[in-house]
Amino acid sequence: ATSTMGGDSFSSGAFNDPKHVVSGPGLERTIYSSSIGAAAGIFYGGCAAAWFPDPVESVGKFGGASGRTSFRALGQTVLRPAMWFSFAAGAFTATECAMEAARNETKDVWNTLAAGMVGGAVVGLTNGRPQVVAATAIATGIFMVALDLTGSKTVFDEKALDHKRMGLLPETHKESAALSALKSQYPQHKNL
Repeated sequence: ATSTMGGDSFSSGAFNDPKHVVSGPGLERTIYSSSIGAAAGIFYGGCAAAWFPDPVESVGKFGGASGRTSFRALGQTVLRPAMWFSFAAGAFTATECAMEAARNETKDVWNTLAAGMVGGAVVGLTNGRPQVVAATAIATGIFMVALDLTGSKTVFDEKALDHKRMGLLPETHKESAALSALKSQYPQHKNL
């Protein structure tokens, strides 16, 4: 039995369903992905702020209390990754939507390549060097195309994985013929 989640256009419906297809107008999809990127960035920034036991400090014009975490520095540590994650996700989705509208093709590898390159360029902009921006754009574009072509699944036999995750065990354990033969051959280990 699967429980259903909310019935909005972003939800696939079933709780265990790994397919999460976001559909709708381009602006809606861009805002949605930017919001998800911002949430992921806030999580990353929070982890980065909490990683070291040292206080998060910033150097101000007028000094300040040394050894204490300032709210401004904590905000920068948490919100800067949120901004970049949001920009990267929004740039990817906006480019993919623009490519879909311009080419009148959805679910196309070329849309994914262009969107991946733009999203990768935004990620590369965090460094600021043009070589890094270009390399990150190309690598992310190729990675997104590979992901689009192969799918988001990491297993080949989905039925076996589903049985492994959700399958039911019998009420009583039944031994195989090979195990019974081994137990009769080695009676000192029959209770293992």
